[in-house]
Amino acid sequence: MPHILPLTDEQASPEAQKLFQGIHSTFKMVPNIFRTMGHAPAVLQATLGLNQAIHGGDLDPKLRELAYLKTTRINHCGY
Repeated sequence: MPHILPLTDEQASPEAQKLFQGIHSTFKMVPNIFRTMGHAPAVLQATLGLNQAIHGGDLDPKLRELAYLKTTRINHCGY
């Protein structure tokens, strides 16, 4: 199975680099999942928008985390 490697800052397109900078300002690092999505900056931008919509809502953080855990369990996700 082919693997898509995460991008370094130097390998990333200017658009992806800008997104990485925003992620770094929030997390103090850029997680590999976002670096991998950097191959398709539009996908990364959409994912960040979805993430912001989920976290920016009025859902209690404990319920949000429970939803994440339940979804991972349903999908047999080990990550």
